[in-house]
Amino acid sequence: MERTEVLEVELLNRLKDETFRLISIPSHRDCTRINQYLQSRLSFLELKKQDVGKDGLYNLYSISPEKPVMINTHVDTVPPITMKNPFDPREKDGRIYGRGANDTKGLIAALIIALEDFKKNHPDRDIPVSVAFTVDEEQNSAMGSHKLVEVMEPVSSVLVLEPTYGKLCTAQMGSFEFRFTVRGESGHGSEFEKFKNPAREGFRLVEELEKSLSRPVNLIRVESGWEHYAVPESARFLCEFKLFEGENPELVERKVKQILSRGGNVEFVLEDVEPFQRFKKGDLFNAVKKAYVEATGKEAEEGIMPSWTDASNFHKAGFECVVFGFGDLSDCHTDRESISLEELVKMYRVIYRLLSILSQP
Repeated sequence: MERTEVLEVELLNRLKDETFRLISIPSHRDCTRINQYLQSRLSFLELKKQDVGKDGLYNLYSISPEKPVMINTHVDTVPPITMKNPFDPREKDGRIYGRGANDTKGLIAALIIALEDFKKNHPDRDIPVSVAFTVDEEQNSAMGSHKLVEVMEPVSSVLVLEPTYGKLCTAQMGSFEFRFTVRGESGHGSEFEKFKNPAREGFRLVEELEKSLSRPVNLIRVESGWEHYAVPESARFLCEFKLFEGENPELVERKVKQILSRGGNVEFVLEDVEPFQRFKKGDLFNAVKKAYVEATGKEAEEGIMPSWTDASNFHKAGFECVVFGFGDLSDCHTDRESISLEELVKMYRVIYRLLSILSQP
């Protein structure tokens, strides 16, 4: 076997082992263990702790004025939900499965190995980027990135690692998340036709919203009824839809309330709203684009991140942002969550090339 082939196999095994280790550390509630591992694993960065003021959670960061480009990703994941053996990573057909495999522990693994190799291959050079690992990203509060901006004065731009199908995302879709409850009169199940079923009324209202807003509404959660033979007295809906560029969230909220009011006894609660965001585009975008081309031999495709990310808080604070990572976003948060070995290698190569570009005088 040629030396280059040996090195390729070694790299693949290191990326795989690192991803396995990260997945095996649960971080859907408490992020202490994953942070302790990262602090030890990346000891050459001298990561500092930052309390975020929620449930004992804290960020890790290494930020300095001479490193204005920051690479960031979140360490928390969603709970296992329906995934079996979520923290027992497994490889099948060239893919690694487990909770957080792609969102974002595989990306963290690629970052770790890239930083480690750059340090080893260039002992005379300093790591050319600031680095931050945030918590609480998978919650509406997102306290990790909210607090991190307090120590980001030396930073000018942020590369946020998230699964984007390999696209360089310089914009982020907005979102409008809300709850509504439909109430009605209960009755004996055999006489159901005499009563207005709140669940059916709720679904009708969702259809009205979709027609009026000209877009689909995601039914995140629906609760209604009992196992008993009776018409339910209420139905509760947790919904979300996307906000497009130029849309005013306040005007959208007014329209939603107006439509829901047609259902009679309906209670509306705004859960979370984020407008569409188009990020600043500058030196970071150009550097990542160049790194992508040199690492993959292909032109980078620009895109819009369809989901909320920590880049939102960084953008609001005035930083240039690029959201980027290989992997299938649609499989994240499901029992299919995985990342391919090929995607891990490509992620490593783009990050390593970026470090090389940024370290040049």
